[in-house]
Amino acid sequence: MNYKKAFTMAEAILVMTILGIIATIMITSLKPAQFKDKGFSIMANKVLSEIDTAMTQILVNDSKYGQLSNLIDGNVMFSFATTDKSANLKNLFKKYLTTTRKDITGTYCATDTTFSFSLKDGACMGVKMGKVDNAATIFPGEDTTTSTTATYGTIKFDINGAEEPNATGKDQFLLPIGVDGIMY
Repeated sequence: MNYKKAFTMAEAILVMTILGIIATIMITSLKPAQFKDKGFSIMANKVLSEIDTAMTQILVNDSKYGQLSNLIDGNVMFSFATTDKSANLKNLFKKYLTTTRKDITGTYCATDTTFSFSLKDGACMGVKMGKVDNAATIFPGEDTTTSTTATYGTIKFDINGAEEPNATGKDQFLLPIGVDGIMY
């Protein structure tokens, strides 16, 4: 009697399928942070682009000579120190951003800001008016925080609202505002 010891084709396919499933589970479980970070980066750049576009629209359509220092409310030069003028700027931002009515009190965006609101995609944005010395600024895609003087204020944004991780540079960013808009 001559017996051959080998796997049948069905057994070989079954073993390869099981190994493939295990490999897929292992790969996705070993690097979820990398995939999540990439998603944060993409979303941060999207929100930054939307905010930058809104700021540009405000400068082009609603200010004199395309500078924040020349935003006019009636015959009075735009002053960031007064609440009624900042309410006007809030309305200008709302005019060019897709916002929701969702209340964001107690979030990063609402802390230490003149006004704040939620954006349609789940992000939140807060604007602090007035000169800010040593604003610890971090832009999406950068590893380091730079310190600068923001002439007209700062824009805070959190790409996922109150959801975790709530870490500066990961899902929370701070942008300085200068005479020509966001200071890059």
